Amino acid sequence: MTRMEAVTRQGPLRIDTHGIARNERILERIGRLRLDILDHGIFRGDLAWNRLGVVSPFSRLYFMEAHSGWLDTPSGRVDLVPGFMYLVPAYLRVDLRTEHRIEKLYLHFLARFDGLDLFEGMDECLVLPMPDGFRDRLREAMTRGDVTDLLAFQGLACEAVSRFAGLRLPEIEARLRLADRYRDVHAYVETHLRASLAAREVADALGRPCASLERSYRQDTGVTLNRYIHAQLTRRAGTLLLRTSRPVRDIAEALGFADEFYFSRFFKKRMEYSPREYRRVNGNHGES
Repeated sequence: MTRMEAVTRQGPLRIDTHGIARNERILERIGRLRLDILDHGIFRGDLAWNRLGVVSPFSRLYFMEAHSGWLDTPSGRVDLVPGFMYLVPAYLRVDLRTEHRIEKLYLHFLARFDGLDLFEGMDECLVLPMPDGFRDRLREAMTRGDVTDLLAFQGLACEAVSRFAGLRLPEIEARLRLADRYRDVHAYVETHLRASLAAREVADALGRPCASLERSYRQDTGVTLNRYIHAQLTRRAGTLLLRTSRPVRDIAEALGFADEFYFSRFFKKRMEYSPREYRRVNGNHGES
């Protein structure tokens, strides 16, 4: 049966001849938005948590439970105190500090729209008070694990990310418009991501002049297309290091690097850690 055309509109809602109201923006966007959780945990740390120049290809959420600490960031000090939640954007370099102990729940995540990270490139940490009962519900979902807890956990993560997105909504909406404009570019990078991928190949595959594509991409996003490709490659490497036990040499080969040495040099240049160090620090209860 052919759907009847809309007969009226109320803001973003389209009301058809059957009186059914649908939000066209939700229908068009929801399948293009992804929230992936890469790591989570309940962290209790002491002075060993103090580390300088920490950077991650994933955004991080901290939900403070007890004691305190702070982050030294490019835009200043951010105090970590119980009852508040914090978002550290992907690739933002911070110093982790505490004078005694720190206790928190944490998530490492990616929130992407057509391959474009919603928070990457932000130059400051975001801070919000935790909603009443939020920490207890999150902790309960973390410590169990049946399907209802998994759904609750995903929902709580979405709620937290949504609240933080609301703090920077104009900026994030602008990123969504960029994702629309470069949807074919990001899709090609996602599908063909490997060490040798460069802007020239993307432009040729899409039938676009390379110089023009590189110029417009940099003007619109603030980064070069090759830098975007390298960020995605670093992120995929980090995901494989955290979520699999594959040897580093196998990961290097899977990502198209000529050898493990070149992969390690590429990764350390962007993350300060070698792949093995990154896996040890982040994958063996060394939460950052």
